[in-house]
Amino acid sequence: IYMYASHTEVQSKCKTDLACQICGKTFLYKCKLNYHMRTHTGEKLVSCQTCGKTFLWQSKLKEHMRSHTGEKPFSCQTCGKAFTEKSKLRQHMRSHTGEVFSCETCGKTFMWHSQLLGHVRTHTGEKPFSCEFSRLTVHMRIHTGEKPFSCQMCGKTFTHQNSLNFHMTSHTGEKPYSCQTCGKVFNMQNSLTRHMRIHTGEKHISCQTCGKAFNQQSHLTYHMRSHTGKKR
Repeated sequence: IYMYASHTEVQSKCKTDLACQICGKTFLYKCKLNYHMRTHTGEKLVSCQTCGKTFLWQSKLKEHMRSHTGEKPFSCQTCGKAFTEKSKLRQHMRSHTGEVFSCETCGKTFMWHSQLLGHVRTHTGEKPFSCEFSRLTVHMRIHTGEKPFSCQMCGKTFTHQNSLNFHMTSHTGEKPYSCQTCGKVFNMQNSLTRHMRIHTGEKHISCQTCGKAFNQQSHLTYHMRSHTGKKR
């Protein structure tokens, strides 16, 4: 009993001592706290020697390198299709198993649990991140006008690293997001998300007048003219 209590005290002390001063998240190990701090500072310590893209973690750089080498070490045991990332293989496997995550409120389904969690907030109204905490420090740049990330090729500046990364594709021509169903590639994640609806048949927006559903906002906008009589 004494040993258990001592161990608990040590864990408690570690968590108290190793707390992020920005968002309050606690860690058992100093190295974990150091890694976490990069989510606030935007510090990227490892870079691709081929295209210059930077990453927080060595593991993410290793995954990225496969976009240059073409290596696909993860293969489906059912159909043989290969993937660059294990997470993409897991996602693909759901096309065989039919596994999805569904919203208990509206029934909408998602491939990833994290997507479901984000969606549920549209029902609950929960906004777990506030302006002064965590990576939403980025939000403050809307007010300050700060743009700390600059393109080394043309000098254009950005408020967020992701915006710079997307901008860089205009110089490199890189399209890092690929459809695991048909192979089509995109330079933005949301473009791939929209494209995937062609394969899944998901229609996430509906007409409030007649209930007809669509997979793109532009299609709904066009449809609404049948109700309003507007031609443009």
